[in-house]
Amino acid sequence: MKYIKILSLIFLSVNIAFSQIDRTQPPKAGPAPSINLGNPKSFVMDNGLKVIVVENNKLPRAFANLDIDNYPDYEGEIKGVSSLLGAMMGNGTKNQSKDSYNEEVDYMGATLFLSASGGYVSSLKRYFPRVLEMMADGLINPLFTKDDFQKEKNVALEGVKSIEKDVQTIANRVHSKLRFGSNHPYGEFETAESINNISLKDVQNYYKRYAIPNNSFLTIVGDVKFDEIKPLVESLFGNWKKGKELKYQLPTTNNLEDIEINFVDMPNAVQSEIYVGNLMDISMTNPDYFALKLGNQILGGSSTARLFMNLREDKGFTYGSYSSASTSRYIGSFTASASVRNEVTDSAITEIIKEIKSITANGVSEEELNAAKEKYVGSFIMSTERPSTIANFATNIDKFNLPEDFYEKYLENFQSVTVDDVKRVLNNYILSEKLRIMVVGKGQDILASLEKMPYDIMYFDKDGISSDKPDFSTPTGITVESVLNKYIDAIGGIDKVEEVNAISMLAEAEVQGMKLQMVSIQAKPNKMVQMMMMMGNTMMKMVFDGENGSVSQQGMTNPLPESEVEKLVQSTLPFEELGWLNDDNVTFSSVDEEDGKTLYVLEVSKNSFVAYDAETGLKYKQTDMATMPDGSNMPQSTYFEDYREVNGVLFPYLVKTPIGPQSLDFNVINISVNPQVSDSDFIIED
Repeated sequence: MKYIKILSLIFLSVNIAFSQIDRTQPPKAGPAPSINLGNPKSFVMDNGLKVIVVENNKLPRAFANLDIDNYPDYEGEIKGVSSLLGAMMGNGTKNQSKDSYNEEVDYMGATLFLSASGGYVSSLKRYFPRVLEMMADGLINPLFTKDDFQKEKNVALEGVKSIEKDVQTIANRVHSKLRFGSNHPYGEFETAESINNISLKDVQNYYKRYAIPNNSFLTIVGDVKFDEIKPLVESLFGNWKKGKELKYQLPTTNNLEDIEINFVDMPNAVQSEIYVGNLMDISMTNPDYFALKLGNQILGGSSTARLFMNLREDKGFTYGSYSSASTSRYIGSFTASASVRNEVTDSAITEIIKEIKSITANGVSEEELNAAKEKYVGSFIMSTERPSTIANFATNIDKFNLPEDFYEKYLENFQSVTVDDVKRVLNNYILSEKLRIMVVGKGQDILASLEKMPYDIMYFDKDGISSDKPDFSTPTGITVESVLNKYIDAIGGIDKVEEVNAISMLAEAEVQGMKLQMVSIQAKPNKMVQMMMMMGNTMMKMVFDGENGSVSQQGMTNPLPESEVEKLVQSTLPFEELGWLNDDNVTFSSVDEEDGKTLYVLEVSKNSFVAYDAETGLKYKQTDMATMPDGSNMPQSTYFEDYREVNGVLFPYLVKTPIGPQSLDFNVINISVNPQVSDSDFIIED
């Protein structure tokens, strides 16, 4: 059966005579604009909470941001405990039930969010005292129940499962683990095992240990008066008990001695994720900060930077290539990245390294530097128009131990950077001969070309554990035909399957407490209609009459895309596997492991993979690569479970589609085999 998922995206003109301009010399940057940042008011409470207030009465609104500035914490065997704590906070308090708490926030049209690292509230001026009170109550008197704990734990487990085949997520976490180390807070990541290790007591202990005021900043901005807000904050947050400030000795981090490729094989990848970079010991207090930021802007900070212009505009390898120079109080990093087509993975790496070596060896031009400065000047000036920016600046000065005049001299410091400064700084921090190249992609398609590059290759699995070079040979006796025939036998056999001329199905799922119904009818040859309904209203209807199709939603009807029509014309609904048996384009892709199951994966089209349980033969999962608005590809998987027999044929009665940390679960209410259908059931709407 086929389940189709519909998922939802100043020029200044100056007339000056040419003869008056010496165009052989680039224009000199003017003086840095004078910025008046004002003076936010602040005070420190007895429990150590630092409070910063910025009065702004342009709008009758106010917001408060709480930043619990904890030292990086290594969670180890219970990684995920802070995330679970964050998910549970804000779900009622010891003084107010969860439903009452959430309903009151909604009634006021306010926003209230709490987590292990702080929180945020926003509302109209007249509601702000009450919303701030609810924030304090939720922070100081959180309600941690067994039911909420188990619910959020299940959500976290589903979230981990949903990203097991997400190439970008795997690339991010393995890259972090390898560059920082598995025992570093920045190198660990949540797993099903670590989440299962977490108890409610762990969450409660984490809260007591880390939710402390003496390491926190409360920033209040909006239509408030300092003389009124100060006593209110003192009364609401005065009972927040001071805690013991903790420090964790961060493990030593090291860069590589030579350029090296770290490779992770992801058989379902339709493009390669590439990260190239190294660690840097630099913070905002370092005078080199300004030159580093400008240099990175020129290399890969925008769609006009060198990396983008080379890899996208010139070579067409990718939708975008960028770089970042992340500074930190603890350990910073430089990273250049791109998502590229499989066949150009090695070429993209070559071009990224070429650009890095070029900018470190040859520096930048005056024209490039002036353009980068203009970007920072413009962004900074625009940001200072927001009252929240002034409050954030005041917080940063304290939080990051910056000079009191750091932001007053911010633009001046950028403007004073020279091309020589940029070259010197980039050479100090971007280690062009010690770069780590992280590649996550389909090894069967790209590894041969990577092996021809002049770099050693180290292999890792998707958890960042060292492994052997992948074996791409197909298991003995396993073919497309054997996998499909075993599936057909498992669901009832070829005779029973061929007797099925039509199937109708009704399934239900719950979305935010409301029922979502899915009605599907599929019939030979290649006819189908599928509807999604909620509260009696049809949200989406898709029809295919065997030759043409349409999709209707939100009162509009459009023809099906040609690519979808082509697939449906060639399909053998209601059982596509029958057609795949004789389709030379269907190939054996890989042997995977998931949830303790060995899976045989077939590539049934360029962007579609179907996995079958090697033991039972039943279809376990289908993954389709969806193109996002930014041009990147995102995997969307559907799982088939709870097979039951209807008229001698097995059908899945549970169809699950993970969406981020949530899952859209359709439970089948009824399946009819060979119901009475006619052409009138597949009429395409105008």
